Amino acid sequence: MEISQVPLSHSGSQAKNAENASPLADVEKNEDGGTLHPDVSEPPYSIFSTKMKMWIIFLVSISALISPFGATTFYPALNVLAEKLDVSPAMVNISLTTYMIAQAIAPSIIAGMSDNSGRRLSFIVCFAIFIVANIGLALQTNYAALLVLRMVQATGSSASIALSVAVVADVATSAERGQYMGYATAGLLFGPAFGPTIGGVLAQYLGWRSIFWFLAIYAGVLLAMFTLLFPETCRNVVGNGSTLARGVNRSLVSYLQEQNFSGPPSPIDSNPPTATGKRGFNFPNPLGTLRILGEKESCIVLLYNGLFFTGMMTTTAAVPELFKSAYGLDELRVGLCYIALGTGSLISALTMGHVVDWNFRRHAKRLQMPIAKGKQQDLRHFPIELVRLQVVVPGHLIGTAALLMFGWSIKFNTHISLPEVALFFIGFGISTAFNITNTLLVDLHRNQPATATAAVNFVRCLMSAGGSAAIIPMCQAMNAGWAFTLIALIYVILVAAVFWIMRKGMAWREAEAKKLLGDDKRGELDSRNGHSKNVLVEAERPINETRYGSGETAKK
Repeated sequence: MEISQVPLSHSGSQAKNAENASPLADVEKNEDGGTLHPDVSEPPYSIFSTKMKMWIIFLVSISALISPFGATTFYPALNVLAEKLDVSPAMVNISLTTYMIAQAIAPSIIAGMSDNSGRRLSFIVCFAIFIVANIGLALQTNYAALLVLRMVQATGSSASIALSVAVVADVATSAERGQYMGYATAGLLFGPAFGPTIGGVLAQYLGWRSIFWFLAIYAGVLLAMFTLLFPETCRNVVGNGSTLARGVNRSLVSYLQEQNFSGPPSPIDSNPPTATGKRGFNFPNPLGTLRILGEKESCIVLLYNGLFFTGMMTTTAAVPELFKSAYGLDELRVGLCYIALGTGSLISALTMGHVVDWNFRRHAKRLQMPIAKGKQQDLRHFPIELVRLQVVVPGHLIGTAALLMFGWSIKFNTHISLPEVALFFIGFGISTAFNITNTLLVDLHRNQPATATAAVNFVRCLMSAGGSAAIIPMCQAMNAGWAFTLIALIYVILVAAVFWIMRKGMAWREAEAKKLLGDDKRGELDSRNGHSKNVLVEAERPINETRYGSGETAKK
């Protein structure tokens, strides 16, 4: 594992060039307006080497497994638990609902803490809660305890998703964020592929309680790995990695990093730490998540993301009952049926990120926007919504068609290969849309990536909770074919939101920026510093707090 960094040097003027500094201030343009030359003296976005970044992404990827493992290893045992606890399958599905509700609320608290006090502490707290909950679930003997402990389990696991996405935002620029986001979420999407299979094997041969002992042991291994080997990445604590971590933010890797780095620290994104690089603890504030919901563009993206993701969660919740009724499968075989869904999700995560980054480079070239490796791009005049969502549309259409195929193949009791093919394309299509809209939200909220992803969890989990509870009664009332047709029809209408955001997104950002800055503030900056200085000052703000130029410029 390589822990090499790029030495930095700062003069008085260079210190102002934070990670969001505009490339317009750091390039030279030829007389014909063509070739652009980045200023190599600007500090890199992250001092971590490529190998070190991949190690960090690997750690957060396997940590993200605890959320889908916590949810999906439980699926093959649903029917067994219904018998053991003497309740109906629909009542056991309520435990999925309580899990989703807790998964919606917990990240808004923990993610806010991580954006201010660091990622390491948040990971450690999550793992500890998850371990305690799984020990309790392995020992519980009644339905009420199952519901309560599933909520505690979700509290410990759910924030890992928000934290994983936040770590990607800490170390990766917008131009490379697609592939890193894909790698980081590969673990999240690997869970649905093999979580139910692992749960099926454990339930079949060791009993359903062994599922929760397995999860407790896995979280214990993660706790040890993160305590020793995960460096602090939060930009509000260590900047681009050159500010030395202290206290709970310091790991063995951080210590080795200190031995290899001798340059001065980089600017911190906001609220600079003390000279020791140590920040005080900030009490978690979930209101930051609600503020993101109050922004027009972000709210529409969140509602789209949540509604579309609900389709996959309702499918996964319905599989045990539908496949048992249609094909008479036991717990182990039901678990194996999830491999197709998870494999589709995994392939999407490993491939579509590269497509997203390719589309970013294509538009950057068209607009003559320079891309310097390791330097954050100025997205004020860049159609980031169009760039990201163009790749969402094919995924949306594939996922919608696959839901129809799944429902009617179950209704007509076709050969099991047909619903399995449908599950693969549900995983691929919905995961593509989910990951890319997550990336867009991080682009819009670069200084609060964990809080932005917590908002994603808040919306999608509440919607998924309702969908998971309703899907089996829907299938019983109108059959599986019409139940999934109803969901698909909602998604046919929902695709209009994608094109709406692509068309209006930049204008909404401009309006939001004008509201935040105000005409008086902009005029003061123009008169005091001149237009070029104003561009630099604004570029140092988060994208959702920046003025994006006039309406005419935005259209260009």
